[in-house]
Amino acid sequence: MPNDWKLSIAGIEKVNEAIKSSGRNKTDDYWVEKANVSLETWNRFRSGKVKISPASFIACCQALGLKPNELQERIFAQPNLSFLGRDRAIESINALVKTNRLIVIYGVGGQGKTTLAQNYLQGLAVDGYRFIELYMPIDAANIPSAKSILDEWFNRDFQEMPSSQFGVTLDRLRRIIREQKIAFLIDNIESLLDENGKFITDHAQYLELFSVLSDHSVKSMTLVTSRCRLLESRLRSVYNYAIPSLSQSDWQDYFTYNNVNFDEQSLAEMYSKLGGNAKAMTSLCGEIYVDFDRDATNFWKQRGSDILASADLKDLVAGHLERLVTIEPLAYGLLRRMGCYRYQSIPYIPIEALFYQLWDSPEASHIDIIEVLKNRSLLELANGEYSLHPIVRAEAVRHLKQNEEEFTKAHHRAADFWKAHVQALDTDKDILMAFEPCYHYLEINALNKILEIFLRRDLIEDEHLHMAFYGRFSPTLVLELLDKVEERALLLPPEQGMSILALVKTFYGSLYLFSGQARKSVLALETAIKLIEEVNSPQLIVFLISNIFHIIACKMELGEFEEAIVLTKQYINNIDKYKSLANHPLIAPYFSTYPQIPQSFMLATELDHDASVAIAEEAYASIVNRSLPMSRGGKGFALMYLGFVCLMSKRFDKALEIYNTTLKFSHETSHRQLEGKAMYGLAETYRNIGDLTKAKEYCLQSKNILMKIESKLDLAKVLVEEALIAREMREHGYQDDFEKAIALFTELNAPKHVERVRKLMG
Repeated sequence: MPNDWKLSIAGIEKVNEAIKSSGRNKTDDYWVEKANVSLETWNRFRSGKVKISPASFIACCQALGLKPNELQERIFAQPNLSFLGRDRAIESINALVKTNRLIVIYGVGGQGKTTLAQNYLQGLAVDGYRFIELYMPIDAANIPSAKSILDEWFNRDFQEMPSSQFGVTLDRLRRIIREQKIAFLIDNIESLLDENGKFITDHAQYLELFSVLSDHSVKSMTLVTSRCRLLESRLRSVYNYAIPSLSQSDWQDYFTYNNVNFDEQSLAEMYSKLGGNAKAMTSLCGEIYVDFDRDATNFWKQRGSDILASADLKDLVAGHLERLVTIEPLAYGLLRRMGCYRYQSIPYIPIEALFYQLWDSPEASHIDIIEVLKNRSLLELANGEYSLHPIVRAEAVRHLKQNEEEFTKAHHRAADFWKAHVQALDTDKDILMAFEPCYHYLEINALNKILEIFLRRDLIEDEHLHMAFYGRFSPTLVLELLDKVEERALLLPPEQGMSILALVKTFYGSLYLFSGQARKSVLALETAIKLIEEVNSPQLIVFLISNIFHIIACKMELGEFEEAIVLTKQYINNIDKYKSLANHPLIAPYFSTYPQIPQSFMLATELDHDASVAIAEEAYASIVNRSLPMSRGGKGFALMYLGFVCLMSKRFDKALEIYNTTLKFSHETSHRQLEGKAMYGLAETYRNIGDLTKAKEYCLQSKNILMKIESKLDLAKVLVEEALIAREMREHGYQDDFEKAIALFTELNAPKHVERVRKLMG
């Protein structure tokens, strides 16, 4: 933090003298207890290399009997060293943005493309721009889809649910950036391009995204970095800007500010052979500072012949790591293991993530090991968190993969870190971090461990972790992860793969159901049930039961009420068998509340309204009173169906109460789809009461929400309701809504709804 303190050089000497005169060791627990700080904080304090909070600094000084103001380092302003020599580049970009909305900054690795783009775009904040960044992986196999990127922007940066369709979300992005000032950074796109500078076929959607970002009419500004030019003729308002190398005087300034001694001839040769590369400059400066006592002349005499004029940054980094092996083996080990982190959804990781990779080093040495990498400019820092330059990471991964045992353990430790780090799901970032272990387990093919993450119950009340995504994020991120798990599971022997596939299909089914894709959900859930029956494992019975209810819910959503009733009767006939087989903390609602919902619906269709409402009220009371563990998704859908049952039975007062409870619950859980459904329920109820003004108001609100998130099945139902309200209000044009609804129901393979609409049309 900017206001944190650390020891001055003189302060370090005084602290060491005080410790020595006390007769105690510098790592003695006595100091930790006396200062009432953690061992980590004490080590940071005494090393003088890392800042700590003023309160901790004062406590450590008092434990030694020293005065804090005599030990604290005085901080003097200095230029932004990572941005030296970029005045000309800034002037060029300022001129280019007047006529171009998307600028590709291209050049070889390490030229400072990302640093230039970051600093330029962050500087636009004074003009009211919001900053959004995307860092692409170098490995083409790990490139996320354009849809998942767009979905993440909507979830994280726009606080909106994206559409299930890429084109619809893209249109919404176009509208947003025509109205809002947004500065986009898209880093390292070379993996997306072929040898001709065009987007590769597998990632053609990026062309559509870039087409929107480069449109003349938008208020946004996009800087893209790449090692090669973007040569898509179909893009408008794009300029390829070749980043200039730093000048020799820039190198001189950088070495001077870092207190590195040099003679002009050595520096000139060094500069010439490395082409003014910015990353080479920082990397060499770090090596000279640490290994050659800040003497650049001595370094060049010993190492100059090893650095070829044609050497690129990859060779430089590789050489740096090779030397690190012998000089600082512990730091080399940490850097290698840091390569296992993705730096994608979470671009920077906290220092604790590094500690988890130091399992074979004494805890007291952890800070010192990290400092070695910082001093050598091998780590990138932002707000006290760490990342790796993509080229450094690629080289670190290459080294890590040479030792399969260490590669596996590093990923296990990284997964352990994320699991320990996330203690609650208070923010969207927490949810993303909670799923990070899945990617580590995928790297080592630990598929069962991925399923364990999906089924965690300690972070979210009364449900599994994967349910946290529903209503808060686009399903794309989870779908892409599940696709990879399914792909790997299919390669396993049946006795190993079938149980994994059963759960994967179960997750697919839940994901589709709670994102408004009922037909897809049915197909996935039916496959899951068949697999579970074949595996015949007691541990999977709870999923068989939940899948049955999810299929019943899908049938209700699709208007296939007769089939829903048949499935309900079959379930009730087998309920004793299921009770004897299932033993799971979340199973209780499947034997009480959940069966009551289709039962009450069945009675309503038989016109036994009193019995129907009695069961519905009992189920509603158990949900509201939280007498049973129920997932948020399950609770929301249960409330919707109970409201519908009361509406069918003409208990409009109870229907309004239940739908309002559902609406409140949707706001508490930020579940946009449920919010739209609840408003639709209120609209239908008010129309039946005769309050057409309120009915129309709720109908329009529901329609706006469902159009935004592209929940087509729910939207089609709202269009029918809108037509019915308009007809009763004697407005014109309602037939168009009927036709639009029929088109959507047909597209979604919901023939029962089509039949119903045609009957309503007369």
